[in-house]
Amino acid sequence: MTTVREIVFGEFIPGRPGQAAGEVEAAAVRLAGAGVVADGPQAPAAALARAVLTKVAELLDIEISDVFVGAWKTRSALVAAARETHATPGLRREVSIRSFTMPWEYEAEVDVAVNGSVVTTLTAAVTLQLTVTALAAVVEAGRLTALTAGDATARGELRVRCSSPEAEHVVAEREQPVDLRRELRLGGGGVALVDEAGDAPAQRPTRSDMSVMPEPPPA
Repeated sequence: MTTVREIVFGEFIPGRPGQAAGEVEAAAVRLAGAGVVADGPQAPAAALARAVLTKVAELLDIEISDVFVGAWKTRSALVAAARETHATPGLRREVSIRSFTMPWEYEAEVDVAVNGSVVTTLTAAVTLQLTVTALAAVVEAGRLTALTAGDATARGELRVRCSSPEAEHVVAEREQPVDLRRELRLGGGGVALVDEAGDAPAQRPTRSDMSVMPEPPPA
């Protein structure tokens, strides 16, 4: 399943602690170059930025399907049909949506500590713009049970800001298509669109503390 991390960074390959891959590494280079993190006596700016972005990437391991369902539960023709079919057992609704755009935001504060002392606190802010076109769906008993058509795109942007010095920088942005029929697991009764028909997706924490150890000097 596609995650928010993949939308923002592309394919992410975990490695040993302190390593990042692909777009994560490129974002870390931009972050260090912007001066949001500074060189320290035991940890250069590049190492701190790499650790920050690797941690942020881990926090964004949120399935994109949860984002879509969460947005549809807030307002859409789908949730209106879900409420109607949940209130009337046996009722089935076919829903068509020509175009639906939904924003999604996520923030996490990251304390960067070296040898037990916090050297800076950064805020990572992620914005997704999700657009669905030509959606055709079936809703029964308050649940989305089938998708017969629908195209989606997701555009993600990651900004990192600090308060001292006050600054904000875009360090990653990407756009990619999303295959809704692959992402949404509709087997086993479908996906609940009203709380009475099932549990809502769990919310992720929005704060993470991180200790960054200096990289060992080259041999």
